Amino acid sequence: MDTIRLIPASQPHAVLDANGRVLHSALPTHPGDILREEVEARELKKADFARQLGILPGHLSEVFNGRRPIGARLALKLEETLGMEAELWLRLQNGYELAVLRLGRKVA
Repeated sequence: MDTIRLIPASQPHAVLDANGRVLHSALPTHPGDILREEVEARELKKADFARQLGILPGHLSEVFNGRRPIGARLALKLEETLGMEAELWLRLQNGYELAVLRLGRKVA
């Protein structure tokens, strides 16, 4: 039987562990970190993946390293190439930016 885990309304972008507890980090995670993990998990070559997205490999590296945001255009390209909804990437980016602003840092 599957267990339904509810995410607290106060933490709509929360990530839950296997026991349903909200995981926290002192530092926000840039969606580029998540994208890099996804690309590596799929064993995609970064240069080929950048080409599929229609961006320069250097721009992809900047996304991976948190120096470039994932905007609507890139989110749609990610949806087309990875099959992961554009809205997911935009929510991750917005959540990251809010967390960074709350910490008083410069947003990528």
